[in-house]
Amino acid sequence: MSLQKDSNEYVLCGGEDISALVVDLGFSTSKIGHNQEDTPRIFLNSICGEQIDNNENINESQKEKLKFPLNICNRSENVKIKPLFYKNKISNETMLNSDVFEKIIEYAIEGTVIKRVFECNDEIIEPIKSGGLNLKLDEHPILLSESNIHNNKIREEITEILFEKYNIPAIYFAKKAKLTSFSLGRSNSLVVDIGFSSLDINPVYEGYVLQKNSFEYDVGGDYLDRLIYENLKADNINVVPYFCYNGIPPNSSISSISSSSSNNNNNSSSNNSSSNISSSNISNYQDIFKNIHNSYKEEAILDIIRYMKETVCRVRIDTNKNYDNNTRHVKDNMSDEHATDYASSSYPNGNNPITVENSYGSHNNSYANNGYANNGYANNGYANNGYVNNSCVNNNNNETELKDETFDLPDGTKINIDKYKYDIAEHFFKNIPNKNNYKGLPQAIINCILSTDVDIRKDLLQSIIVTGGSSLFSGLVERLYNSLKEKECFTQFVKIKILNTTMVVELKYSSWIGGSILASLGTFQQLWVSKEEYSDAGHGLIVDRCF
Repeated sequence: MSLQKDSNEYVLCGGEDISALVVDLGFSTSKIGHNQEDTPRIFLNSICGEQIDNNENINESQKEKLKFPLNICNRSENVKIKPLFYKNKISNETMLNSDVFEKIIEYAIEGTVIKRVFECNDEIIEPIKSGGLNLKLDEHPILLSESNIHNNKIREEITEILFEKYNIPAIYFAKKAKLTSFSLGRSNSLVVDIGFSSLDINPVYEGYVLQKNSFEYDVGGDYLDRLIYENLKADNINVVPYFCYNGIPPNSSISSISSSSSNNNNNSSSNNSSSNISSSNISNYQDIFKNIHNSYKEEAILDIIRYMKETVCRVRIDTNKNYDNNTRHVKDNMSDEHATDYASSSYPNGNNPITVENSYGSHNNSYANNGYANNGYANNGYANNGYVNNSCVNNNNNETELKDETFDLPDGTKINIDKYKYDIAEHFFKNIPNKNNYKGLPQAIINCILSTDVDIRKDLLQSIIVTGGSSLFSGLVERLYNSLKEKECFTQFVKIKILNTTMVVELKYSSWIGGSILASLGTFQQLWVSKEEYSDAGHGLIVDRCF
């Protein structure tokens, strides 16, 4: 595929004429799919396994040593975790592992070749590929999301790889906050992105991310995961990964592991209700991590803790406030003129944002009730093996107590969740001085708005978008709205609106959805940077065009 250089032809060319790919790279997951679609097709963890055997082949390239995709439920000895992005410990700058990036792109778009033995060699049979979109990289332009804090080094690395190694026809970079704002049809907004690695607050005005007024704090989902992990270690609770079970074949699925452990739990529940499974099912704890790299062990443990967090944790709402569910309104993404009462409205397409006005009723926005079972955990055996003892949440009341106050680890250990249910997510609203002087989410939003020009503050307050995987805690949006209303720096004439979608897919993948919308616009096609233009003008052209 080739793009015309004539700018007039770009304007006449619609997005449907260009089969572009949208790539949203994150610290936790990477999402890849076609433009004009409302959901990414490929979801991948942004980690690889790197073999560290002493007898490794010295002629093997760095990328060939990587194992991808990596199933941490299986035991992999002498394998260390290599993430897509990592933080420089000295400068705290985000860095890219280019070999991991290449591995993810090749697997997601082209797929991996399946080795097969042919009975007849008379015919030339093309190799079968699996695991990706089964497309050729040199036939599709790629739109990539990037960090809101400009990182020119990563942009240069990605551009060089895609143009010079994979020969893609065109490329474009867009800030995540900008794409999130576009996903809700807004050109002016304040995007609060609570992701895996950080919490970003970014004002978007007329489609531009105001980087000088953007704030980034290292308070995200990973911070909470490690906080839970430290609390469990303080309570002398060992979290045993799935690969530590005896008698499990290396390629067994997590569901088979879970079912066997579940059966063992049922047989011994009367005697071992609050302790680990018997030693016949679990190896000696001193030996189970033999030849297991510390990073691999930690990732396997954090995966279990992550599921615990998503299942039981939520945000406490001030019980002194009175909430009226009938005051919630559902509004169209592109217009504020047509509002319908929440109690009588339905969501046939799930694309309408919730608008917070005078009061904010509780809504079913929790991890446990928003489809996490359909995003991979059910397929891995988490959802159907009793790891949460009847811990379902009443959709009409965020403060309703859990039916059972324990959480079951895979080895049968029962954890009392009283200290985790509300206290963990409460850190979003606490002062954390060692995290870039973080003073809580409401105050961080206030500081961001007050740093902007006076003329745009009203527009930002009326279009606050809360997104990101770690924003799914039940009660977070309601608590945030109440806290902002109590701030004295805003007059009573300023109406605060928090726009929040009702679907988990739109909350977790809003930047990808915005990229899909942007790449489909006819007026956007003139912004692509083609390989020919890059060869002539160099990287400076991308800096000028991708703002």
